[in-house]
Amino acid sequence: MRLLVPLRALRAASLCLVGACSFLTACDSDDKPPRPTPPDTSPRKLTLLQTSDLHTNIFPWDYFSGKPDAKRGLAKVATLIKQAREANPDCTLLVDTGDTIQGTPLGTYYGLVDNTPRHPMAVAMNELGYVAMAVGNHEFNYGLGVLDKFKSEVDFPVLGANVRKSADGTEAFQPYVLTEVCDVKVGILGLVTPGVTTWERAENIPGLRFDDPVETARAYVPRMREAGADVIVVAIHGGPDKQPTGSASNPDSWLADYADESKWADRGNLPGENPAVQIAQGVSGIDVLLTGHTHQPIPKMLLKNPEGREVLLTQPNRWGSHLADVELQVTWRGERWGVDTHDSRLHVVDEKVAVDAAVTQLAQSYHDTTVTYVNQKIGSTTAAFPGGFAARYVDSPLGDLINIVQEEAAREAGFDVDFSLAAIFTNDGALPAGDVTLRDAYSIYIYDNTLYVMEINGSILRRALEMNTLYFARLDAANLPERPEGAKASSPVVADYNWDLYSRIEYGYDLTKPAGSRLTHLRFEGAEVRDDQVFVVAINNYRAGGGGGYSMFKEGKVLWTSADGVRDYVARYMQANQGLSPDRVNTCNFTLAPDLYTRYFAATLGPAKCAP
Repeated sequence: MRLLVPLRALRAASLCLVGACSFLTACDSDDKPPRPTPPDTSPRKLTLLQTSDLHTNIFPWDYFSGKPDAKRGLAKVATLIKQAREANPDCTLLVDTGDTIQGTPLGTYYGLVDNTPRHPMAVAMNELGYVAMAVGNHEFNYGLGVLDKFKSEVDFPVLGANVRKSADGTEAFQPYVLTEVCDVKVGILGLVTPGVTTWERAENIPGLRFDDPVETARAYVPRMREAGADVIVVAIHGGPDKQPTGSASNPDSWLADYADESKWADRGNLPGENPAVQIAQGVSGIDVLLTGHTHQPIPKMLLKNPEGREVLLTQPNRWGSHLADVELQVTWRGERWGVDTHDSRLHVVDEKVAVDAAVTQLAQSYHDTTVTYVNQKIGSTTAAFPGGFAARYVDSPLGDLINIVQEEAAREAGFDVDFSLAAIFTNDGALPAGDVTLRDAYSIYIYDNTLYVMEINGSILRRALEMNTLYFARLDAANLPERPEGAKASSPVVADYNWDLYSRIEYGYDLTKPAGSRLTHLRFEGAEVRDDQVFVVAINNYRAGGGGGYSMFKEGKVLWTSADGVRDYVARYMQANQGLSPDRVNTCNFTLAPDLYTRYFAATLGPAKCAP
């Protein structure tokens, strides 16, 4: 394998280590001799490659469905990395922006079940020669012991300049790395979203505080310049706080003027959760922002810093589905190198990209162990719990089960909620009749959502319920679409995870009416819901933050947030409640007209308990 710079040399070139005040003093000194002119001052191209939000996806495999997935995995990204290096072998750096050691059962197993072996992500990333990684919020999910072990196993620094020790404010992580590639000194500053303190258990982040990334960047970037950095890169586990109002899959939509409010919609962030744009616009001296956390493919954004200079921002989506590729043209300016032009693009992982043999061989045993782990029996059912449209188009046992799990988790945390809401995320997740494996349990809740307990009022509830029906097209009861997916809205298409099913409230919809007037009734404990009526609800973090366009939930008050994912609560509930009966779990409190379940599924799955 061809590496641009030996890893030992990269570590030797790293300046300003955690707690190394002598280095910081030297970095800020005005007594340094002038930098000598390099023997070759001809212009050159630097390549920055970036991964982010890998979430322990090494193999092109979906552990939740038990099927291959050709559009993910570091083993495939590795092929793209090595191809990019061949194109610019002496001037390429590889960076990751966090959420690396958690996310799939592979991460769960080697974080919680058996943390003795070298972490599989450390093994794979060492093979690829990363120069640095910014810590992500999910790195803290298993506690500092697991994170510190991972840090000790990788051949590159894990950066986090805004993670400080609460006692004295000193650095808890190495803040930045300064490395030289093809005679150009590149400084990489690592930052993480301050939302860690909202989402994480206190016992997992003892003695730590998470400072404002904008102010942290403002403090460190000048130090990095003084330390000799020609190029300043901010690697942040955080992204833009807005997304395009049009199609975010259109690369041109990310090039719109960020100040034009008609072009951008709020993402439903926590305050300060995604400050990447504010860093680009508010901190002088930055050339590139490599971002993450928002799980979006962002080929290129162009922003202006305080002096009006253009700053480039990119993000390679999640799970190893893309590789970000930044090209910088630099020239010698008498005392240092400077960036003249910049560009970026994303390389897509798909069926045409082969897995890298070296990474595959190194990670194979970890993968095999994880497959065995997720295939273990954890529970049982007396009959199947259907998923997909069959679980969405009627008050279903699967929807009720997820809501029961959320209610129970909230109760264990000390909150007796009035009701819960949840979605059926995919068409693949379901529970079979008989034995249930861990993979089956995980399949019905594939995302990394955590659980919130919120206080909302009847007005918020009513607006959310009405918005809920935007999932559907306006239907003609006498002329229903041929297939179940035909009942969905097509302009715009609404994601399956944005159709919620509620427990404990009595409500119904008439889909023959226009959007905005489909809610037929709304009662709680037999009485009509008032706008000023207060409810305590169980809801996932995505929806609580306004995700999916449900901005009304942001008007509510967050009372508690979990550190564990909802899917982990699902697995624990199934372990504790053997022999789950769909009929006993299913409580009828919701109606949908026309009766879509009977139209599409009664002939194959039998009548539904809650069908009209």
